[in-house]
Amino acid sequence: MRKNFLLAFAVLLPFQFITSTQAETRSDTAKEQRWSEQIVDQLIDGEDVWLNAHGHRFLTIYTPAEDEPPKGTVILIHGTGAHPDWPQVIQPLRSGLAESGWQSLSLQMPLPPADAGEEIQELLIREGADRISAALDWLTQQGAGKVSLIAHSRGGVDLLFYAADSQDERLLSLVVIGVNGAYKNVPDSAAPLQSLSKIKLPVLDVYGDGDLPGVLETAEARRAAADNSTGFQQSRVAGADHFFDGSDAELLELVRDWLTACLLYTSDAADD
Repeated sequence: MRKNFLLAFAVLLPFQFITSTQAETRSDTAKEQRWSEQIVDQLIDGEDVWLNAHGHRFLTIYTPAEDEPPKGTVILIHGTGAHPDWPQVIQPLRSGLAESGWQSLSLQMPLPPADAGEEIQELLIREGADRISAALDWLTQQGAGKVSLIAHSRGGVDLLFYAADSQDERLLSLVVIGVNGAYKNVPDSAAPLQSLSKIKLPVLDVYGDGDLPGVLETAEARRAAADNSTGFQQSRVAGADHFFDGSDAELLELVRDWLTACLLYTSDAADD
């Protein structure tokens, strides 16, 4: 899969610039740069892959599966102010899924500048959707099949908005971890509950019983909003907090079992 990377990147680069709908990013690019320098210098497993969206070059981390061919492919999306190798939730899933046979692409999502209002937040969510699309384009060019999206915390807004708005047929399933159904600074056009109501894909909603109040208080509303999903599962992990500190193994098992079940379901449906 990796041997054609340079050719694929050369093809993808101009395409992303041509289709960009905005000339510049609203992300905190200085912080993105600091994160990327630290990550690339210290990266042990996986490799840096640079993509373009909204005329902005951003970092992703590609982690191959330890076994070839991979069982499947996932995109990992971090929460607010974090990065694609974040030590809580994202990095444990990135390494654990690789050991279990899944390849992944972990994305640097747009970072909100200080005191970003609702208008800027909406622009950043749309930029995040463009980054997810660019990642899917790259994975498609590398020969990946259908892809599952996995997001933690506020990153779930970007994931749900993209899935609802694009109805992208390249997606296999969605996983949201510790996602609030009603963020105060998220515009109505990207509200998680509204996005959930439009999504037909299978959705796994995971949260800890020690999670943030907003996550706990909107759990029932998230279930109710997901009526159109072809398979919605909600799992509350005993003893887990918002960052799943000390509960990485339980989270990995839940996600791995979900991805495997979605693949089996898709395979059975294709045989029918």
